[in-house]
Amino acid sequence: MLTEQKNYDFKKELLIVHTPNLRNLSLLPDSDELDLSNGVKILIENPENAVIMTAARDFTDYLFTSQLCSATLVRNGNADITVKFGKNLGDAEGYMGYRITVNKNGVLIEGHDERGIAQAFYYIEDLMNIRKAPFLKFGVTARKALFSPRITQSPFGMFEWCDEAFQILAHRGFDAIDLWIRDPYTNNRGDYIDIRLIAERAAKYGIDVYVELYASHHVHPDDDGAEKFYDKLYGTLFEVCPLIKGITVVGEATNFASRDPNVGLSPYAKNFIDNIPTGKTSPGWYPCCDYPAWITMIKNAVRKRRPDAEILFCTYNWGDAPEEKRVELINNLPTDISLLATWDMFEQYKVGNSVEDICDYSLAFEGPGKYFISEATAAKKRGIKICSIANTSGRTWDFGTVPYEPMPEQWIKRYKNIQKAHEELGLRGIVENIHYGFHPSIITDLEKQAFFTPVEPLEDTLMKLLERDFGKENASSVKQATENFSQAIRHYIPTNEDQYGGFRTGPAYPLWSGVMEGLPSTIPEQGKMPSRPHAMFGNGVYFGVYTPESEGRNSLPGVRIYDELEAVKKVESYMQKGIDILEKISAPNDNLLRFILLAKFIRNHCRTVINVKKHYILKQKLSIAGTIDNAKEIIDALEKVTLEEKANVLDTIPIVKLDSRLGWEPSMDYTTDEKGLKWKLRQLDFELTVKIPKYRLANSLKID
Repeated sequence: MLTEQKNYDFKKELLIVHTPNLRNLSLLPDSDELDLSNGVKILIENPENAVIMTAARDFTDYLFTSQLCSATLVRNGNADITVKFGKNLGDAEGYMGYRITVNKNGVLIEGHDERGIAQAFYYIEDLMNIRKAPFLKFGVTARKALFSPRITQSPFGMFEWCDEAFQILAHRGFDAIDLWIRDPYTNNRGDYIDIRLIAERAAKYGIDVYVELYASHHVHPDDDGAEKFYDKLYGTLFEVCPLIKGITVVGEATNFASRDPNVGLSPYAKNFIDNIPTGKTSPGWYPCCDYPAWITMIKNAVRKRRPDAEILFCTYNWGDAPEEKRVELINNLPTDISLLATWDMFEQYKVGNSVEDICDYSLAFEGPGKYFISEATAAKKRGIKICSIANTSGRTWDFGTVPYEPMPEQWIKRYKNIQKAHEELGLRGIVENIHYGFHPSIITDLEKQAFFTPVEPLEDTLMKLLERDFGKENASSVKQATENFSQAIRHYIPTNEDQYGGFRTGPAYPLWSGVMEGLPSTIPEQGKMPSRPHAMFGNGVYFGVYTPESEGRNSLPGVRIYDELEAVKKVESYMQKGIDILEKISAPNDNLLRFILLAKFIRNHCRTVINVKKHYILKQKLSIAGTIDNAKEIIDALEKVTLEEKANVLDTIPIVKLDSRLGWEPSMDYTTDEKGLKWKLRQLDFELTVKIPKYRLANSLKID
């Protein structure tokens, strides 16, 4: 039975990397299984290797904590498990490769490299977790990683790196993190950060550090002193932290002073004259012709300090530019860098009578998009390594404050297409998430299986994971529910207005009843809830007022909003169908109870977005009501929607009180916890007790 949690209690749970008392003591080994429950000795042939020793000690803790047995590390003599570097590993020959041989005499772990040996230990843990006993089948397993780097943020929050965070990453096959910094000592939020210490700690777990530099790159490569400027800008980084493995260059973050005639100034705010837009975009939103010279200068500065450093050049935001311009740029790039293209953005699709496109990252479309294919194809022709912001670790921007999206069948579709892109387009590296991070879940465990080869059928893996977490007797019912959840996400509409609105904060998103002008100027921060001062973005990454008039659409707002409304209703309906199935399970464990809470939380996000759209439609109708009777009818409807949303908020409060991870996002911190939801209730009460009565009074035609 779940009990109420305080904010951030989920972080205490994350500190427990190995699930205690997982073992089912009633189980006995089969005739074709090795029993490792009786004082296992582990022989390490390379005890001086920090990555191997870290993983080996982790494994002894796992056996003690999860499997209720003990293990000892030894330097020589007889052993039950022998660990060494291997040669001629066959299918395991390659990065993070390992071969595990199990027979009646014991276990032999052979690694292509130190990270492969570590992954062998973690894989054995995975097998025992599913078996719920320290038994291993006889046979040979040979695996290696499909992708590198696999870059992620911390599950504890932006810039929050402890050893347990690196343990969680390593267990799931991640091999890199990305730090957003202003300079060698300051993170993107403006706080002190010890990059060197983070890199040293990460290295013990086989984790590399990449850096994204949010410093101004205002010096053009043709300017006098440009080489000296970039040598100093990037050289200082490596002087402070020689372990930095790579640099991620994102046009939006760098304010590059391009001289391409197709763009204006950087940042975007400079592209106004007397408060009138010039009509030109900033360089970060266009494949500028002088990017190749600029990236070459950065590359040269970096590789003076670390010759093997990777340069990830990101094409985020350029999907609206003509394909020929994007391909032309790729054809002029140096070939010894990596191209980082987004997996699903800018893809157009039809919804009812409207045409939509993927604004930012969404699971609704399994990908790849035409934008990614065009750039990957061009990069492959030139021999440029292709990577992708593929959002594969359980979260996208679909629901801002959820730990993960419980739609495994849709994730499987994405994983299979990513595998195909690896084979056909040369996809080699993945950015798994950005500032919204990830949370360890059934999805990250499923992904780990997908991103090592050979790949077991993912549908089989999914059933094993469902049985592991929810019980064998409940797995088929949970599978029926997840099939509905996966169907739900396929109807999701990833618009700017919703991904930066009701879907980002869920039921904490406000319903302001300003008519056409939005909010009164007296409302601070455009009607947004207060944000916590320590949050990186806080309330700065969502809109406070719903205005479905984003540029770049192929259909009018007054048309597409109705199609979007019907689509979100379908999402809500499928989520509810899955919830109904789960709630019929007679004996749910705590994992299942939390799974139901997550599903309800997502369902309530949908209800908020439905109400936000209804509310907006009614506001527009009220502005041109035409008659007093029409106005009164519309005001009644506004009140009804507001009351429905209030009921939705009240329904959400007990949900978030039982799971402290719900309502939190690494860069925003808490928006949809009890405090945020009570703020929303006060906002709705203002509408119900002040604003709507004023509308009624204004339409009463009463003359004193």
